[in-house]
Amino acid sequence: MIGGGNIKSMDMEALRERAGLTRAEVADRLGISETSVRNWETGRTEPTMTPQKYLDILGILKCTPEELAVASDKSISQRHKRKPGRPRKIIDNNGNNGNNGTNGVKGAESVTGH
Repeated sequence: MIGGGNIKSMDMEALRERAGLTRAEVADRLGISETSVRNWETGRTEPTMTPQKYLDILGILKCTPEELAVASDKSISQRHKRKPGRPRKIIDNNGNNGNNGTNGVKGAESVTGH
């Protein structure tokens, strides 16, 4: 592994910045949209490309295949982490918010009047 412990801390944006490039420059060199590059960096999508583009991006970002794989995984996992302190909303099968009916919303009997 090149970079030792540093490889674990790098995400897609960090790889690009380490290469001294903007999103637009990476996009232009790969012949893709800047939005695609942004989506990779934010973890919205994973890089999918032809074998030639894969070799191109390794050269453009000056990274190893291992670094690119780890960076892609890190970007994806960062997107899927919940924000600290953000409560999880729980909805039961009756459409209630999980407060056991204490929120003033009654079940189906209130809809029919029974």
